[in-house]
Amino acid sequence: MIQNSYTKAAFIALLVASGLSVVVGFSFFTLLPEAKGLTLILLLLTPLAIFINLFVAYKIYQGKNRFIKFAFWVYVVQIVGFDIGGWAFSLLLGFTFHISWAVGSSSITINFFAILMSVLLFKAMQSASKTS
Repeated sequence: MIQNSYTKAAFIALLVASGLSVVVGFSFFTLLPEAKGLTLILLLLTPLAIFINLFVAYKIYQGKNRFIKFAFWVYVVQIVGFDIGGWAFSLLLGFTFHISWAVGSSSITINFFAILMSVLLFKAMQSASKTS
């Protein structure tokens, strides 16, 4: 089962992230009747993000520490998003708390929730490797 306080905190944080994603996800489903094409696909991916968080939380609860590393990298990729002209990249799985800066036709987005989760998961990875 859960090995130490950091892995327990990571488990709880992933559960909270899933719960927040469910709450925020309900607002997305009001857009469902008007959604077409790529927007519809992106809306339907919200439950997948919730499932990923719950699955990883369950695996951490079972004591499988390699899933902490997986969750860490998923959240690291979500930290920075950008839009340069007509090209954009931003991975947002589930709940986000972000700020964006725009200069001309370009913008950069920093996801503070992903930073918080990355730090917590990094600490959990370090403590899990010490207790193994």
